[in-house]
Amino acid sequence: MRQLVVLARPLLAYGFVTGGVQALKDPSGLVGMSERVGVPEPGRVVPVTSATMVAAGTAMALGVRPRTSALTLAGCLAGFTWTLHGFWRETEERPRRAKRQAFVTNAGTLGGLLAVAAASSRG
Repeated sequence: MRQLVVLARPLLAYGFVTGGVQALKDPSGLVGMSERVGVPEPGRVVPVTSATMVAAGTAMALGVRPRTSALTLAGCLAGFTWTLHGFWRETEERPRRAKRQAFVTNAGTLGGLLAVAAASSRG
């Protein structure tokens, strides 16, 4: 079991680290999406969330406080998913389908993060 968790951590972390770095380099897309759904101060929220994802993802991949880093990523992902992939708010079928797929994919990733947190014996 331990070897599987050690393997799962960097695999799960990779998307958070690369996505966070990309959003830090060019936050305009996420800032625009956040503005459209009413996130307050998206110009601040997006970079802070992105930096948090890079830091927590790197920590989790390296096994530094894996439970804390997995739960931090889970919190970021849950908020991000609920806010930006709320398929139930879409009236047109194509965007509804795309957001539903992103929501389901993120829910699966959330499950993986919770499994890593549960299996980690230290912080």
